[in-house]
Amino acid sequence: MSVPVYAVDDPADLDVEKAAFELFPLLVGTDNAVLRQEYGSALADIIGGPGAFRKYVQGNAGDVATKRSHLLDVFRDNVGLLVAKTWVDEKDEVRKSDALASLDAFVGMVSAADYVNAVPAFVGVADSIACLLFGEDASADGFMQYVFRIDPRLGIFYWYVGRLREQDRVDPDLALIELLIGVYALASF
Repeated sequence: MSVPVYAVDDPADLDVEKAAFELFPLLVGTDNAVLRQEYGSALADIIGGPGAFRKYVQGNAGDVATKRSHLLDVFRDNVGLLVAKTWVDEKDEVRKSDALASLDAFVGMVSAADYVNAVPAFVGVADSIACLLFGEDASADGFMQYVFRIDPRLGIFYWYVGRLREQDRVDPDLALIELLIGVYALASF
């Protein structure tokens, strides 16, 4: 992996960015379920807000499943409202409809526990949001610098989405943690 280039100048934001850059390789580099939960929780605290993520990965199976289902509902509602309220030119209305269809497909995949295939679907949802909000392709040159200037936390989120876009196929357990981090982050904005 290459040496990371940091997008922010503020020392506090830089520490947060560095922590995210260090946590992601640890998360994807282990097959230990407990370490994945810990690394995932730490990364989610950075991207989505501190302290509330752990309940989606730890606890008894029934409670965790209920909490995950509620998180997915909040995510679907928040993203659906965001997309619906996004002002676009008449010619881009199709893009909004496509984004909502992608959102529904993604939620269906997660609900069906098809986590491995849901990772690229999540990237697609996040890319659709970027395009609708900023008029930019999230994979385009310059997008990361642009989004980091708008909001460092949102920049870290899109950096995370970029890592998901670049990775090879992962096992279902890692895919679930990765998806929960992304869903939690967007549900927290």
